[in-house]
Amino acid sequence: MTTRRFALALSAAATTLLTLSACGGDGEAADDRKPTRAASSTPADSGRPSAAASSYKPATPAELLPAYRTVYGMTSSPMCSHVAWDDPGCGEDLTAAGKLAAAMAESIEQDFPDGEYTEVEKSADHVVKAVNTVRKLGCYGMGSTPPKTDSAKLRELCPSLGTVASLAWLNFESNVTLP
Repeated sequence: MTTRRFALALSAAATTLLTLSACGGDGEAADDRKPTRAASSTPADSGRPSAAASSYKPATPAELLPAYRTVYGMTSSPMCSHVAWDDPGCGEDLTAAGKLAAAMAESIEQDFPDGEYTEVEKSADHVVKAVNTVRKLGCYGMGSTPPKTDSAKLRELCPSLGTVASLAWLNFESNVTLP
């Protein structure tokens, strides 16, 4: 799936989640709420409504994070410092965190080109870089080929790099949730 199609699918999922959260107990939409994101009419318009829809307001990173967590299967923060350097579960957690952060950075760049959420975007980039560093070394079973570094060195290095990636994630989360 291309990045553009994925972004459109994620936008549609977020719209659905926001719409469902506005539903009353009987399944009818609440009259006093308006959706914060309009659905696109064609894939070519990249999820943005036409100029006639002047009330378009993109969802903030804090509003989108729960939907992104669902899409990427993140139930908690990735904490890998106390597991074996080749633990694949930690690799899956870090991979999900990196993909989520990359998708959020792309969404912020598209929806807020004036730099309103620059700190969130920067911290997302830090997560991606930290996860990519862990991947390049082959820690936590993340590399596509067996690690080239001696496993004795990786036993020492991977937990430290996993901690760096986890701290980058926590910084990203706090930047997203700050008012």
